[in-house]
Amino acid sequence: MHRRTFLAAAPILQSVIADTSRAAVSTSDAPAYKTRDAEIVIHTTKGYPEKWKSIYEKTIKHYADQWGHVGPTHIFLVENTDWDPTTLTHERKAQLEASIRSLKRKFSTLQGHDADGQYLDWQTGNHWAGWSITPAHLTITMTMTPIRDAQQFVIGPIHEYTHALQTAYGFSTEAIDGNRMGHSRWTGPAWWREGSAVLISYLYSYQNPKLFTELKRPMTWERFSHEMNRNLSLYQKANLPIRTGVTHDDWQRLEKINKVHPVVYAGGSVACAKLLQRVGSLKRLFAFLHKVPDLGWEPAFEQHFNLSLKKFYEEFENAISKAQPQMDGDQRKSNWASFLKEMQ
Repeated sequence: MHRRTFLAAAPILQSVIADTSRAAVSTSDAPAYKTRDAEIVIHTTKGYPEKWKSIYEKTIKHYADQWGHVGPTHIFLVENTDWDPTTLTHERKAQLEASIRSLKRKFSTLQGHDADGQYLDWQTGNHWAGWSITPAHLTITMTMTPIRDAQQFVIGPIHEYTHALQTAYGFSTEAIDGNRMGHSRWTGPAWWREGSAVLISYLYSYQNPKLFTELKRPMTWERFSHEMNRNLSLYQKANLPIRTGVTHDDWQRLEKINKVHPVVYAGGSVACAKLLQRVGSLKRLFAFLHKVPDLGWEPAFEQHFNLSLKKFYEEFENAISKAQPQMDGDQRKSNWASFLKEMQ
């Protein structure tokens, strides 16, 4: 199932200056995202299944209560007409289509656009985070169906809200002035943005089985371990280092050779696992974000992890070249990810 989780810009950004390398941006133009007590608002299509809305909302609240209510964040839960076409009546289809049009208009209005929002591509199977500067707010859009993957109503919200946290802590006047809205300079390299979201969404799900109470199938260590070992295998087979997945342009190049997932997502999650191992706890990993607004992403990285980014790349590639994916559960092999089992 296709899942687009790259941190996406709004379709029209009123504050973007064409020549960002030289543009002067006033302090008032910097987005003022809250990092505590921000409002989280859920919007749904009419008749959206209450069970799945409730699970999604509870997951977001549980995670935000732990790491910070950032935003304001607007979440759009969209039921498309192709979720279960065998049971869809003509009346329900018409209701959904009208509701989707209305929700797109609301999304567009929130972004500050005088448009109907019909340019938005809300195909089933997507889940992504975005941001707006004027007015400053974050968005998450979910079109996935529980019929195909119910666990994504727990894993997915954590992944996307991690992007919201990255964004809320990653923007400043300097970010807007200096580097494509600050993606690589302030919110971090692509491998970090997606890799940390992958790792944290699985780890937090594993650490909090009560989030799966209504699903009756929690995130077990076996599944979590398999996911991380599969990611290691995918990354090793890609034969490209994570430093090839840093900027927006890198993402586009990797997409052309079908290696965004193995390098940025899979490789990034393995790299972030090694960073987590270095600091020793999820709390200490999150503490890194608090340093980014004042320092910028790379200086904050060097200070927090006590090594240069260049040195990390070298150490990481050396360690991973020797690691063996434990895909078959053979306990005679050393599981490189075993430290995650007791991680706090």
